[in-house]
Order: sequence, then structure tokens, then C-alpha cells
Amino acid sequence: MNQIFRENLKYILAVLIVWAITFPWILRNKDTILAKFTLAYNSFFGYPNPRIAHQLIAKGDAVLEGRKEGGTDILQTINQFFSSEENTKGSILPLDLALMEKACLYFRSKEHVEDHFLELTWREKARDWGSPLFLKMAPQGELTLGPNPKDYWNSHIDAVLTALDYYKRALRFSGPELLAPKKIESVAWASCRPNEILLGYKTHMLETENFVLKKLTELEKVPSGLSAVQKRSVVLSSIKRSDFSEVSANDYLESLLRQILLTGMKNFSPREMDDIYERILYFVGADEKEYLKFKFRRGELFFQLGREEEIYYKRAATEFKEAANIQLAAEIEDINLPALLVHEFESKMKEAESYHKLKENSKSLTILDALKPKLRNVDERSVGGKKDDILKPYHNVTRSVLRKLGRYEEADEIPFNE
Repeated sequence: MNQIFRENLKYILAVLIVWAITFPWILRNKDTILAKFTLAYNSFFGYPNPRIAHQLIAKGDAVLEGRKEGGTDILQTINQFFSSEENTKGSILPLDLALMEKACLYFRSKEHVEDHFLELTWREKARDWGSPLFLKMAPQGELTLGPNPKDYWNSHIDAVLTALDYYKRALRFSGPELLAPKKIESVAWASCRPNEILLGYKTHMLETENFVLKKLTELEKVPSGLSAVQKRSVVLSSIKRSDFSEVSANDYLESLLRQILLTGMKNFSPREMDDIYERILYFVGADEKEYLKFKFRRGELFFQLGREEEIYYKRAATEFKEAANIQLAAEIEDINLPALLVHEFESKMKEAESYHKLKENSKSLTILDALKPKLRNVDERSVGGKKDDILKPYHNVTRSVLRKLGRYEEADEIPFNE
């Protein structure tokens, strides 16, 4: 052994020296290297590859289906015999993703509560934690108690995470197909990982755009010299026209909406959110009522960013002004006009508040004064009753603007309790 080592010493030293030199570079560029390996792997198998994606999804489905039967894991059955409630001893409660999600939300809402206050009474178990899946496990005529939510969640989480892993692997091959993100959503809530939903739909959005860009480039339909934003416009236009049978405009739009409506702004950086709004506004078009709604929400986003960079208040004012242009939707047959008038009032009020933040108080007051004749749209005669959540900010902004302009007596005339 020593002789072999001495004979190959120079080769061993050479390998060690090369490794010592290259290791820092490899460590620093590991993400790029892994990305290239992944790209080569995907290219070898073909990408997108629905066949591989569907195989992986089927494996994830099989894991979940096996858990829905209950009572199949002997080791877990033995463990439950010594740890479970009397009515569930010797059996495994079948998987119910909705119940796991409920357990996740329940314990998240009780994060700072002492453990002994989390213990459920038998009545709470029977009333709140039952499931149709458990009925077949109850002796006829006996009351079936729901499980302890924490124990129940822990009993299935490994299987659910295994299925989630299969679905995320399928996402690498699914391209513009929406099935994998939907599967991820089905288990992400149950496993207390809502950010996985955002990952799934955002990946679908980007992969759809990359797929369309590649197709257009192959057909030489992308002019040279375009910026990234211009290329995206070309891609969005192609998706909206449904140029390729593999790409569904409805699936793409659903992916955009899910990112915002399902996961919420708190899971996004504000600038990521703006990219999504830009895409949505392109798709809904200026002649639809959804356009006004998303214009308003984008204005709220810019207003939030204005706390960091004042220039965003100017962009917020522009978005709120466009959101207040209800003529774009007024002629829609099934439009709720009172609700539309409330939307107009709130948009104008937020525009005035944006100018107030910019210290352009005269312009702000002009907008607020123009809203006085429209107060009836948000008082008790408006749809759904008096809109205190709009009236109070309106009076607060008006009061603050008047004081900044030195009109203290007028500001003091505005009641605080209105």
C-alpha cells in the first residue's frame, strides 16, 4: 500500500494542488455551475418534457393516495396504539389535506399560546376536527372524535412533503403546462409552506415566457436589438393571441392572478409585485372593469414604495388617477354602478393623498374639493351602507392638507368622529 502511494505521490499532489486552486472558484460559482448542469440534464431528456412531468406527478399522487386508505403502515399503527385517543387506537387516520391545512392555520394562530391551552376538548374534536374520511373507521352508531390536530398533522407530514418534492421535480419539465403548479398548491397549504405556491406559479410564468420566446426566436419573429422589456412585450402579445397550441393564455393569466390573489403582497418584494401587475394590466386590457381594480392596487403598491423613495408617490398619483376613470367600465351591462362610484371616490381620495405626501398641497386640495359633491356616493346611501373606511381617511387627509396650507379654522371644523 505504501509502495503504491509513493509511486503515485506526484499525481496525488497534483490533484490536491489543482483542487486547492479551483475550490474557491467552484464555491463562489456553485449556483452557476449547478444551473448549467441542470440545463444540460434538461437538454438531454428534452425540455419541456410532459412525459417525465406526468410520471413524477403520478408518483406524488400515488404517495398521497396510499395515505388516504389509512391503517397500512404497521410501525405507525403500533406507535398510535400507545399514543392515540381510545377511539383511534390500532388504526391510522386517513389523509385529509383540508384537515391538515386547517391544523396548520389553527396552530399558526396560536403561536404564542401556552401548550396546555391548545389541548382540545372532546366536544371541539367532534365538532371542528371531524372528516368524512373517518366515518368508515368508527363502529356503527358511535360518535367519531376528530384527531388531535398537531398529532394528526405530524402523522402525515412526511408523506405530504414527499409528494411535494415529486411535484416540484415535475415543475422542471412541465414548461407552459399548469398541472404541476396546481399540484404544488394542493399540498403546500397542508404542509404549512405557502411560499411553495408562489414558487410554483412564478416558475410557470417564467417558463411559459421562455418557451414562447424560444419558439418566436426559432421562427425569426423577434427583431434583433430589442431590450428585455421589449422582448417581454413581444412574448406577452404572442401568449395573448394564443400563437402556440402548447401555451394557454388562460393558464398564464391564472398563474399571474394566483401569485397576487392567493399568496398576497406580503410574500413578494414590492418590485416583484409591480412586474406581475404590469403583465396583468397588459392582459386585462383598458376596456375591462378589472383594469380599474388592478390600476388601483398598483397605485397602492407605489404608495407603499413611496415611503422609501418619494418619487413613487408621483407614480402612485398617476395610477390612482387612471383608476378613477370609471368611463372605461361604465358601459358594461352587468356593472354595479354604486360600487363603481365608491371606487372612483376612493381612487381620487388616494390621488389627493399621494400629492399631499409630495407636499403639493394645493393640487391635493383641488382634488379633495372636487370630491365634496360626491360624498353621497360613500355615505349611508351608497352600496352596502356608509363607507367609514373611506370617509375617515378622506377627512383626515383634508384636515392635514388644510393645516399645511395655513387654513387652521377650516381644518378644525372637520369633526374627528365622523
